[in-house]
Amino acid sequence: MNTLSRNDLERFVSTFLYSADAFLVDEVLRLDRERGEIDALMDTTRPLPVSRFQVGDPRAHPRHVSAPDLVLLTGSLGCLHAYFLHDCRWEEGWVGFGNRIHRADFRSLVTVGPPLLLHSKETRVRVGPKRVVLRYEFRFLQEGKLAYFGDQSAIFVKDRALVGEED
Repeated sequence: MNTLSRNDLERFVSTFLYSADAFLVDEVLRLDRERGEIDALMDTTRPLPVSRFQVGDPRAHPRHVSAPDLVLLTGSLGCLHAYFLHDCRWEEGWVGFGNRIHRADFRSLVTVGPPLLLHSKETRVRVGPKRVVLRYEFRFLQEGKLAYFGDQSAIFVKDRALVGEED
């Protein structure tokens, strides 16, 4: 699947494990099942869970997308991978949990205004009938400049089979 219809994305969001406000991806540009990659966009002017609470003089503390929102964004992308590239459908009993941030580099301030270009790539994949373990590399760019680099892992399980089962 290289494209995602609006209906596909609406189905994902309507069955997602969190409310739509916690899903921070605004547009999916490309899904590549064979390469395990997703390219997407986030509108940095949208109300964000943590960033919207910034106060104080913006000359000293410029309005930006906060680190917690960037990490939450990685979760949104990871869930897109599980759902569309590995068929872990929430409505079929699958759930997901981030389990390790191996690396999180905040390379430059993500300012409010220009969109954030999101790239996520699977670097390790282990798939079983009731468990999918994924490791991702995330690269977020704003105006062509690397703003965030992440290396993270997540586990997705069906029917809450977290322990005691082999893949």
